[in-house]
Amino acid sequence: MNRHLDITRMTSGTNRKLLQRELRKWLARYTFTHFVTLSSNHQSFSYQWMKQQLREWDARVNHSLNGRRWQKRPDERLVWFAFPEKLTTNPHWHLLVAVDDRAETPARAARLADFPIYGNRHWMNLCYQGSFDAQRIESKGIIEYATKVSANPAYLERFVLSREFMNI
Repeated sequence: MNRHLDITRMTSGTNRKLLQRELRKWLARYTFTHFVTLSSNHQSFSYQWMKQQLREWDARVNHSLNGRRWQKRPDERLVWFAFPEKLTTNPHWHLLVAVDDRAETPARAARLADFPIYGNRHWMNLCYQGSFDAQRIESKGIIEYATKVSANPAYLERFVLSREFMNI
């Protein structure tokens, strides 16, 4: 799916539902390991603020997983897709995350296994009144849950890819 697709032409509900179905098919090609929810538990945070917190969370978690030179190792960084929800009442993100389970060293394998611990620590430091939840993905059905509001015009162009935050 081309992220630069002219979505403004796809204004009808039928076209948005078609786009949502195609997005779900595209996401199903990935091997996601974790479903993560990053909640603010606060109604006044803007989408831009939430996106900035997501960017910072990504940087901190990747630093914890990959060491101080994490920016120089794009192939070892987390791959995720984040979908915002309830932007006007309780803004939060639903993330489909791929944690590479094939580590070259036992130390890296241990860090990767601790992804939920790092994720929680860093989100709570960024959003102290928020909440964090990470679950291993057992079913492809989680893609439908994460993208349930993606056909809504207010959310259609607001999902975020981890690659957006890479300087490569």
